[in-house]
Amino acid sequence: MPGGGGNWIYGLNPVIEALLSDKGCVSVVCVGKTCKSLEKLTTCAAIKSVPVNIVGKNYFDRFGNVSHQGVCALIERRNFLSIDELIRKAPPDPVFIILDEIEDPGNFGAILRTAECAGVDGVIFQMRRNAGITGVVEKTSCGAAGLVPLCVISNIKNAIRALKEQDVLICGADSDTGVSVWEADFTSSTAFVLGSEGRGLRRTVIELCDVTVNIPLYGKIKSLNVSVAAGILLYERKRQDEIKKK
Repeated sequence: MPGGGGNWIYGLNPVIEALLSDKGCVSVVCVGKTCKSLEKLTTCAAIKSVPVNIVGKNYFDRFGNVSHQGVCALIERRNFLSIDELIRKAPPDPVFIILDEIEDPGNFGAILRTAECAGVDGVIFQMRRNAGITGVVEKTSCGAAGLVPLCVISNIKNAIRALKEQDVLICGADSDTGVSVWEADFTSSTAFVLGSEGRGLRRTVIELCDVTVNIPLYGKIKSLNVSVAAGILLYERKRQDEIKKK
């Protein structure tokens, strides 16, 4: 079986989403059994002329103790966009997410899923100190990793400066500073900058932000999961955008 030049993804829905997406570039699908629940997968694979191979149960040991559902696929390495390409391809008044060292693949995948659902025009992250596009990210994102435009860059500060030159509002999410998310104006081009749960945004990144916002907390726990925070920010932006259109 092929094993180089790409990434393995696993789980029924992520594999189907990759097959349905033009960006998935699936080269082979492996299943541990044939059953009625796999009919949609095999149909999608047939339409895209992707071979389906029946493999032994131990074939899935490579993924460790995860819920692979007896399905995996090899996808070609993606061609990430440069920051210039991302800006050039974005529509008027775009919305972006910039990730400041999100190292947990589960959080990264959940952010990508939320970003795709909210219609984000690009997610920007660093080559180092950020989770890459792994099987865990693919599965957690439920296929969104193959749908959202992705820009990987050596330093997100360079991306922030490039976006600022295009009059994109750089909005940092910081629980200790800034205005409430309910008071902020997101009706123009916006890039939300999200930091890791442990450290939050780096000071040098905050200094580049045009504005910082916080999400009010009403319980005893004083922090939100970063993917939940992303959802609140993105849908508040979407709410304001819908009001603006009326």
